[in-house]
Amino acid sequence: MALIVLSLPYLSFTGAVISEIPNGQSIISIISLVFFIASVFLFLSRKSLDAIIIPTGGGKFDPKIGMWSQDKERTERAINEKDTLKDNGYFLISGYKGEGFEGMRKGQTYRIYKYLRDNGFFPKDIRVEGKSHDTEQNILYTLKKMKEMEERGGRTDPLDIGISTYPDHFKRFKDFYEEAIKKGLIEKDDFRLHEIPMIETDEEKRYENALPRKLLHSYQLRTMGRYKKKGGGIKYNLGTDKFIEFIRNIEKIIRGKRV
Repeated sequence: MALIVLSLPYLSFTGAVISEIPNGQSIISIISLVFFIASVFLFLSRKSLDAIIIPTGGGKFDPKIGMWSQDKERTERAINEKDTLKDNGYFLISGYKGEGFEGMRKGQTYRIYKYLRDNGFFPKDIRVEGKSHDTEQNILYTLKKMKEMEERGGRTDPLDIGISTYPDHFKRFKDFYEEAIKKGLIEKDDFRLHEIPMIETDEEKRYENALPRKLLHSYQLRTMGRYKKKGGGIKYNLGTDKFIEFIRNIEKIIRGKRV
């Protein structure tokens, strides 16, 4: 591209020949213009996301800031990618908001919200999903909420969504997303998912590779149709699934702490 543009000193913007050997000032002006155009192109190409999803997580709890380590790390990673958001783009916190004033104040979604506010973001830059309890619901409930918001604004073209998390977790997001399309819960052309990768810790790798996690993931994929309403759309509040509850209790015993 640079070689093509650097050949332009021989032409004016009207197409007329300036000279076969431009003077030094013309060359400097053209080079400056090339760098300016390149800067604009890079800026526009980076502003490609409609939203960045920050899913709540776990890890180690820091009582000083009242946040779980994964929540803080995912939020910081999302903040670092703020320049990829379009001018009307926003952060979308996905996770259960808690019940009652005190429950919400101590909840993970509010803590992430507060962290974003403390880092200079305004309420207009943030959305909260608030109902999901796991990755499957993160996908279903969050994309449902986004689609409804965008349709109210008259938008119908695909949404580009970044997800701030570690690679194996993002893979589970993609698995649920693809299965939701197969089950008719989400339309294929409504979204495009993009990974905002984080460094995956050894603990996170062990968690993802553990047998209970794999069994649970497989079971949730096979039974995702339970979220589908008879008339179409996604159900909320399905109640407790005994098998999912059983596997999660095993995970807690194995790990000795929440994830």
